[in-house]
Amino acid sequence: MSLRERKKDRTRQALSDAALELFARRGYDATTVEEIAEAAGVSRRTFFRYFGSKEAVIFPERERRLESLRALLARSPSEEPALEAVRRGLLMLARDYTSSRERVMLQQRIVEGSPALLAYDFELDKRWEAVIAEALGGRGRGARGRRARLVAGAVMGLIRTALREWYASGGRKDLAALGEEAFALLRDGADRGRPGGASKGDER
Repeated sequence: MSLRERKKDRTRQALSDAALELFARRGYDATTVEEIAEAAGVSRRTFFRYFGSKEAVIFPERERRLESLRALLARSPSEEPALEAVRRGLLMLARDYTSSRERVMLQQRIVEGSPALLAYDFELDKRWEAVIAEALGGRGRGARGRRARLVAGAVMGLIRTALREWYASGGRKDLAALGEEAFALLRDGADRGRPGGASKGDER
């Protein structure tokens, strides 16, 4: 990164760190943008150059992770099934979550304590679902597009369930393994849904 980019990255990180510390100590609703900016040593105006809202400051990595998934899906081999590309991308992100376990767990505790953040988190999930649906062909009309959107919704449901189990374990469970188990169940269901088809488990 250039010197300017490194400076911007440090400022963004300082704002995120200050917000997490204040939210954890005082609560999300009791903390103001002005207090976050002051703790980070910048102005309120600078805060809004980096984050569009107070809610956004608790999810600084979410946009980066979403763009990483979008980029991976865009460059996946044409012969690779779209659902397999989605699986690879999400398992890559599971490793990212695991490497930042303490920070992610703190973020989750703060989110769970605020109805406003829970609502914001849900809206972000819809963006992830849209990216997955697009990779599966969700822009198409008719049955193909509808199927892609349904599968994307199922994928997000599996992700949320796997994450809840991981959070409940304090991050001690293997998140990637939980994800693999979830996708195995999804594939098994897809096999069972084929006309005259049987799952691999049924064949053994």
